[in-house]
Amino acid sequence: MWNERAIEIWGMNYPGFGGSTGPARLKRIAPAALAAFDALRSEAAESPIVIFAASIGTTPALYIATQRPVGGLVLHNPPALRQIILYQHGWWNLWLLAGPVAAQIPRELDSVSNAKSVHAPAVFLLAEQDEIVAPRFQQLVVNAYAGEKRIIHLRGAHHNDPIEGTVVADLHKALDWLLPREQQH
Repeated sequence: MWNERAIEIWGMNYPGFGGSTGPARLKRIAPAALAAFDALRSEAAESPIVIFAASIGTTPALYIATQRPVGGLVLHNPPALRQIILYQHGWWNLWLLAGPVAAQIPRELDSVSNAKSVHAPAVFLLAEQDEIVAPRFQQLVVNAYAGEKRIIHLRGAHHNDPIEGTVVADLHKALDWLLPREQQH
């Protein structure tokens, strides 16, 4: 996927998710992601860090990019959480439930607001048939993004479909743009 680049990949479970301990709370995601990034930065020294995140993981990725210098981002199916809650789910409860729930989304996880402040280059991978994060909500994040961007439409893809087929060549071109080989360490 990284077009024969020598890379190191770090991953994390948010507190309370996966094998990690503690209660699963949205308010714990952004601080945990920032702490993981800082730990990675101490190991990576001056090497560029590109954040690759999918779905809900794109929300803290955008937050990190507002707080720390990043080499770039690859964002796969980024949700606009507040807007999804309000516009996709608000109608059936006359916004009596959706409004208060949307208001509880931590500001650090407001992808649309954060996207307006991020200037690092980004590659957006957008699943055309996403049944979890409707494309119109992904597009809100893309449209708000302040930095240079490349968009790869995953035609016919659903939320969890693998990145494969002819789109891989498009991804390689986007990665060449995002992280030119002469910048590699």
